[in-house]
Parts: sequence; structure tokens; C-alpha cells
Amino acid sequence: MASSEADSRLNQILIPALDKIQKNASWRKHSKLGSECKSVIEHLTSPNRNPTAASPPTSPSAQSDSDASLLPGVLLDLSLYDSEIVLSPLINALSTNYLKVAEPALDAVQKLIAHGYLHGEADPSGGAEAKLLSKLIDSACKCHELGDENAELLVIKSLLSAVTSVALRLHGDCLLQVVRTCYDIYLNSKNGVNQTTAKASLVQMLVIVFRRMEADSSTVPLQPIVVAELVEPAEKADVDGSMIFVQSFITKIMQDIDGVFSPGTPSGVTGSGAGAHDGAFETKTSTVEGTNPADLLDSTDKDMLDAKYWEISMYKTALEGRKGELADGEGERDDDLEVQIGNKLRRDAFLVFRALCKLSMKTPPKDAVADPQAMKGKIVALELLKLLLENAGAVFRTSERFLDAIKQYLCLSLLKNSASTHMIVFQLSCSIFMSLVSRFRAGLKAEIGVFFPMIVLRVLENVVQPNFQQKVTVLHFLEKLCVDSQILIDIFLNYDCDVNASNIFERMVNGLLKTAQGVPPGVSSTLQPPQDASMKLEAMKCLVAILKCMGNWMNKQLRIPDIQSSKKLDAADNVPDSGSPPHTNGNIDEPTEGSDAQGEASSEVSDVSTLEQRRAYKLELQEGISLFNRKPKKGIEFLINANKVGNSAEEIAAFLKNANGLDKTLIGDYLGEREDMSLKVMHAYVNSFEFQGMEFDEAIRVFLQGFRLPGEAQKIDRIMEKFAEQYCKCNPKTFTSADTAYVLAYSVILLNTDAHNPMVKNKMSAEDFIRNNRGIDDGKDLPEEYLRSLYERISRSEIKMKEDNLSVQQKQSVNSNSVLGLDSILNIVIRKRGEDSMETSDDLMRHMQEQFKEKARKSESIYYPAIDTVVLKFMIEACWAPILAAFSVPLDQSDDEIVIALCLEGFRNAIHVTAGMSMKTHRDAFLTSLAKFTSLHSPADIKKKNIDAIKVIVTIADEDGNYLQEGWEHILTCVSRFEHHFCRILHSINLLVTRSQKWSLILSTSAKKSCSSTLLLPARDIFLTHLSTDEHTGRYL
Repeated sequence: MASSEADSRLNQILIPALDKIQKNASWRKHSKLGSECKSVIEHLTSPNRNPTAASPPTSPSAQSDSDASLLPGVLLDLSLYDSEIVLSPLINALSTNYLKVAEPALDAVQKLIAHGYLHGEADPSGGAEAKLLSKLIDSACKCHELGDENAELLVIKSLLSAVTSVALRLHGDCLLQVVRTCYDIYLNSKNGVNQTTAKASLVQMLVIVFRRMEADSSTVPLQPIVVAELVEPAEKADVDGSMIFVQSFITKIMQDIDGVFSPGTPSGVTGSGAGAHDGAFETKTSTVEGTNPADLLDSTDKDMLDAKYWEISMYKTALEGRKGELADGEGERDDDLEVQIGNKLRRDAFLVFRALCKLSMKTPPKDAVADPQAMKGKIVALELLKLLLENAGAVFRTSERFLDAIKQYLCLSLLKNSASTHMIVFQLSCSIFMSLVSRFRAGLKAEIGVFFPMIVLRVLENVVQPNFQQKVTVLHFLEKLCVDSQILIDIFLNYDCDVNASNIFERMVNGLLKTAQGVPPGVSSTLQPPQDASMKLEAMKCLVAILKCMGNWMNKQLRIPDIQSSKKLDAADNVPDSGSPPHTNGNIDEPTEGSDAQGEASSEVSDVSTLEQRRAYKLELQEGISLFNRKPKKGIEFLINANKVGNSAEEIAAFLKNANGLDKTLIGDYLGEREDMSLKVMHAYVNSFEFQGMEFDEAIRVFLQGFRLPGEAQKIDRIMEKFAEQYCKCNPKTFTSADTAYVLAYSVILLNTDAHNPMVKNKMSAEDFIRNNRGIDDGKDLPEEYLRSLYERISRSEIKMKEDNLSVQQKQSVNSNSVLGLDSILNIVIRKRGEDSMETSDDLMRHMQEQFKEKARKSESIYYPAIDTVVLKFMIEACWAPILAAFSVPLDQSDDEIVIALCLEGFRNAIHVTAGMSMKTHRDAFLTSLAKFTSLHSPADIKKKNIDAIKVIVTIADEDGNYLQEGWEHILTCVSRFEHHFCRILHSINLLVTRSQKWSLILSTSAKKSCSSTLLLPARDIFLTHLSTDEHTGRYL
């Protein structure tokens, strides 16, 4: 069978376990198992034994194969046949669902794995040896259902040993089963220590899987995680004792595996069988046969996903034609898809990542009260995803297969969770989005362009009725975003300079300004005064961080030395080295986030002239749209003269149909005008629709999505008459004449109002609708079945105008005249949902899906990393006015030291950036405002904050003097005034001393201070007490 040495090593583990199983087995229920254990014990201890005769028939496949004894096995150096014989009683014992029998078997399996006796690949879709190992692992996983706390720990120990082992390699469904088992133990265990252990083991498994994927090797060195980092600060007091146990538990398993000799990794077939774990851990694969071993290392396999993609990836030109349709509330349309990835390690990482994404979106947040366990599972899945993204390596960040997985699965998870009212879910969603922005932005330009406004700006711009915790979370997110200066500059370049993208940076600064200013006077708010003050302070911190971020990036690009940083470095040089810090969870060899996305971005960086053209084009287009939203005719004229729109009716109609930001009501008013040009545009607008094959109500839905019907009956009449003509032209056999379609269109709109307007109490019945439309088809009746079907569709689904990106304030502002008009009666508008237009998760999801579809059609997918400092000029032009207002008002009105310090720091950073970029007007605006706050023009009113402003003026002159140019005039004016007033103070001191004749002619510094503290006026007192002296000369500095 095997060598005596192998027998002795196996006997030390197997014989005690089998003996205990035999003793604990019930002689009735487990008699066959007892006999099997006895036979294997005799077989292992007998010096001369015949395995075929002594062992019970355990494997039909092994018996039928005459060469099975010659195949390499999975247990030490035994053959496959002998391995099946020895492992069979352990597998059967694990499957008994009897604790006293399963526990010794589980302990034996763990020891076999930890000592490296089990080797090979465990995969249910592999060969005989892979299936045997997979069966063993699957049996061990099922033991967690025993409900015993000790058994749960043994299961975790065995599974973590299996994932950590280099000799035993888990792939595909087998790996997913292991991860799912630890996940279930975390959710279902009644022991808090076991829960923490299961969660820590999950994190350790994920670190192992993704580190091996990054290194493309199963033998990459691994470090145990730091368990304390996984526990929230609020929980540490409760589980402080258990953390020591869990940390030692994880560390011991890792050390035991490291100390075992691990054989080389044999190559094998890839694949994974199907499993059924609520869809999250399900995969169907086709075996990759005849694969060239060199191809297994290829990280750009084009067959990564033979899948239908969700709408979020529709804009990718490489994936066009694979657009998927996502039903509301359904996130598992891809369960039956095949995953073909040649590299097993990358495939395993992909499957685990996909499973976590599905678990994170399993239950809607609103069900948390009804099912707290489901919410607990959602939260831990989001925590694991957050950990993976924060420690993502180069392969994960740059590989198309993983970027596509993020777009297809993670973005859907964010879509479902970002509107959650559950604070932990929202915070984790923001943290995940932060990782995407900081580490994956080069490959997720379109996704970030949609999620940033919907997750961040939606909360930031809600000033009157905000959710305090959500808004504080968003403010902290923005503050962290500014840590890496490259991120903010890239956001401006790729979105604020993109015609089809939202002005993310500009809206962010304006939102921070509104938050810093607080709720307008006379407006009721849900915030308490302390909450309002805290939010104002956080907003000002964000504005300061933005300016500091811009200054740091400018310093780096222009190679301007940072005086503050150099001072800190000089101070740090004097501190002795205390050694390198301990490794944290994740990749220990990863560089800091910094600008790691630069290398992943497109090399086609826009030059200065192109950037200026793009920004100027967008600003002029926005000016024309803003003018249109006030006076449509003048707006169209402006856009035509600026060459932003052609002068033909067809080009104007296309602009009205496709442009973002246009007021839908004013589009309707313009189309309904009777002037020649407006009529031509309206005809071209209607003719641009293709209604072939559409039901009548569906054609009306499509037509009325782009504008709101005007309030005047004559305008509506002109528009609907042309619509009826176009519909009959596209569907000539539907109605006898266009008049029939015209009358029926009015009837449908009135039915829509009647059915969906809550003000209408007595609803129209189907019979009423049919009776109202008798004789409209040239004196004949339309088929009753047709009208009844039309009635049912309208009653079931309201005709609505498509939502756009207009601000909440624009949506809420209603013209008093239009309230009395026909548009309010027809109700072809968005239903109001209170102050916050995105109140529910379902509303937000639908809105974001529309945004993704819009981005798929318009967005530019090329990502440009910012390298030219000219972009800072455009950023300053976009933000200088709100930032100046945000700092000036509090500095003038507040006496809070923290607020004053933030405002002065903001002024200092703003002057540094504007001076460095030679922007004279903006630099002087900040300098003159700061000089005003010194109050040197009125010294009698000087306060401590004015003295602080003087200090900042002097600091700016010292640090940025080489870049101030004409700005020195303001600095010298302040210095001159300061010197003038200071000389007057000294003159007053000398006069007082001479008259008193109590002092010598030469005054010491201490005498001056004493005199100032007793004799001087209050303003002078403040001057002297805040001025320092040179310790050698005694002169004032």
C-alpha cells in the first residue's frame, strides 16, 4: 500500500479519530460506519494487509477501474484507491449529523490539512481526485448545521486551514462553499466569539484568495490579519477578551500552515460545478480543455464573461450588443451564465467577488426591521467588499475582467444600497464609492459620473431638510477625497470640462457653500442648532481641504517647495526611527493611493488649447441653456449665434430633444408657439419620432417624455394634432384618419389624469371610457376590446414625463399662472414627493437606471489624467466666488476661534493658489478682503481675530512673496498702517513715562509690557499683548 513511514504518520492522526468514531457510533443507526472504521483501523495497523480484501467497498468508480491503485492519490503518498478507502469513514462520519461522531472526524480532517497530508485540487468538476477532496470539504462544511459551538469553531478551523494550505488548493464551487459556510456561521451562531472568529476567518480567506490572484501563485507569502482592525470602536469594549482569542486562533492556523512542506502546484483542468446558495454562490462553467499553459497567465482573456451586461455597462463600445435588461428588484439575471476564465486563481477571485456583491444586495434595506439577520448579512458583505477595494492590487484595478465585474455587480449593489435609510448601509456604500473614486476612477469614468451626483451631491445639496447623519458622512467623504490632490483635479477635468457630464466640482463647491451658510432665515429645518453648527464647521473644513488640495497639486506640478512640509520634515529628522509599522489587513506591498490611477488612464491627454476649448464650449452652452430656461426664443438665438446649434428647424428640434438641463415646461411652450420658426421646429420635433408598431398609449408615453404640455389649449391643440398625423403616418392601418388619433389622444390624456390624480374622487370606469369614444372613427366605433385594453394599460401605468437633472429647487418652483392652466389638470408631470425628490430607494434606482441609459448614449469613456496646471485656472474661476463668500461672512460675523482659524487658513491657501497661477483679479479679491479684516483702518475696533489676520498677511508675504507681483501693494499697505499705528503706540508710551518721571530713559521690554497692562487704552493693550519680542534685542517683532 504505502511505505511504513507514511503509515506511521497517518496512524498518529487517523487511528485515534477512527477509534473514537467507532466507540461513539450507535450500533443500530451507524453500524455500517462502525464496521468501516474497524476495517480501516485493522488495515492501517496490520503489517501485512490486502486493501482490496480488508476494506469495504467504498467507491464503485475505484472498483471498476483496474488501474485505480496506480493513480496518484490525495492523501500523502497513497494511491487514489487507498486514499478513498482511508477517507471514506471520515466523509461518512461527517455526514451523519451526529455530533459525537462528526467531531472527531472533523478534528482529523483539520489535522490532515494542517500537516500537509492532504494535497491536490478540490473541485467538483475536476477529476476523480478533485471530486474526492471536494466531497470531503463539502462534508466538513455541513457540520456547521450541528448547532454546537465547539463544532462551529472546528469547522472554521478546518476551512481556514484548507484555504490557507498550499498543498490543498480549493477552486470554484468548493471555495465558494467554504466562504458561504463561514458566512452562515457568522449569521447564525449564537456565540459572539464564534461570530467574530467566522468574520475574521472570512477576511483572512479573502486576503489569501486575492493576494494569490495578484501574485498569480499559490505560494505567495501571507501574513495573518489584525483582528482589532475589523472591530468597530463601539464594539471593542464588548469583545476585547475575545479579540485576543480570535487573533491567536487566526495566527496559529497561518503559522501551522507556513511550517509545513508544500508540494508544487500541479496543473489541472479548470471549472466549477453548480451550487445552489440563494444564487449568490452559484456558477455554471464549461471546462477549458486543451488550454495552452502559457495562456493561463494571460490577464486579458476576451472570454472572461460570456454574459449579458446590465445597463450600467451599455456605454462600453466593446460590449455593445450585450446589453441586458434589469427588471425592477431583480439582480440575478446572470445566474445561468457561463464564466470562462483560463486562470484558476483569477477565476476564483472573480467568483468570490461576485458572490459578495450578490449577498450585499440580497434584501432591501426597508426589510431590516422584519429580518435583522438579512440586514446583518448585507452589512458584513459590504464590509468585506470595502476591505477588498481598499486593498485592491494592480491586477484588480487594471484588468478588464474585474472592471467589468465591478460595473456589472458592484455598481448594481451600490445602486440598491446608496438610497438606504439604514445608516450603516449608507456609510459602507459611501466608503465603497470612495474606494472606486480613489483607486478605480480611470476605468469607471461613466459610473462615477452618475454615482457622484446621486450619492454625494444629492445629500450635499439638500440644505433645508437633510438627514444629519447622512450629510455628515458625505462631508467626511469629501474631506477624505481631498487627501489625494490628483483625484479632485481629475474630477474637474473629466466631468466639469465634459459637455455631456455634470459639473461635479462646481456643484460640490456650491453645495458646501450653502451648507456652510446654513439654513436661510425664516425657513424651518429639521436640524437642531448644535447639528447646524457642526455641519457648518464640517463644510468649511471641506472648503479649506479643497483649496489645500489645489495648492499641493500646483506645488507638485510647478515644483514649488512647500515651506510647511519642509519644516515638518526637518522636525521629523530629529525623531529617532522606531521601526517599520506592523502590516495591516490587505496587501502589504501596495503603494499609497496617491495617483496610482494615472498609469491606468488614457495616454491621450488633452493639450492646453483643447482643454480651453472644451471648457469654453461647455460654459457657453450652459449660458445658452440658462437663457433658454428664462426666455426660450432668446436662448435659441444665442445658441445659434454661438454656433452651438444649427439654424435649421431639424437641428433645433434635435437640440430640444437631446440636450440636458432644458426646462421641460418651456420646451412645451416653445413648441406650441404659432410663429413660423416655432411651428417648423415643432413639426421637425414630432417627425423625429418613429412610432411604427407602437401601441397608441406607448407612442404617447414616448412622445410626452421630453416635454410638458403647455397650459394654453391652442398650443396643446397644435402639438397633439401634429402627433396624431405622425402616428397615422407611421401606422396607416390603425385608424381611418388622423382626426381619430387626435380625439383619442385627448381622451387618453384625460383618462390618465382621472386615473392617477388623487384630487379626482370619482374615477372613470372602462364603460365610461368606451362610451366617451363612441363614433370618433369617422362616425364609427373603435373596437371595444381595443379601447378596454387601452383603458387597462393607462389605469395600470401612469404617463409621466422623463426625469432630468434639474435641481430640486427648479422642480419645486411652480409658476402661479401654470397652476390654473391645463397642464396641472392633465398631470403630465412628475409626481411631487416632498422636499427631497429622491425619497425612496425604488425612486432613486429608477432615476439612476435612466441616467445610466443616458450616459450609455452620450458619455465619453476616455479618462484624462490632469497634468497641466492650466486646469487650475478653470477650477479657480468656477469656485473662487462661493469660496470667498464662505470665508468672508463667518470671519466678519463670528468670534469662534475655530471658525476664525479655518477662515484665515482658507484665505491663506486661496491666495497661495491664485498667486502661484498668476491670476491677478482673483488674487487681489482674496488679498483685499483679508486686508479689510485686519481692521488697521480702524484700530480702535481691533479684536483678536484682526490680530490673527495681520499675522496671516505677514505669513503670506514671507512664504508667497515671490508670486504676489502687484499683490505686494496690499501687503505693504497693511504693513505701513501697522507700522504707523505701532509708532503712535510707542510714542504714547514714552510720553506717559516722561510725565510720570518714575522710569529711566531706556525702557526694558518688561517695563513696556507692565505699562501696557495698566495704563494703555484697550486697543493698545491688545496690540502689545499679542506682539512678541526678540529675546536678545528686546525689540518688537
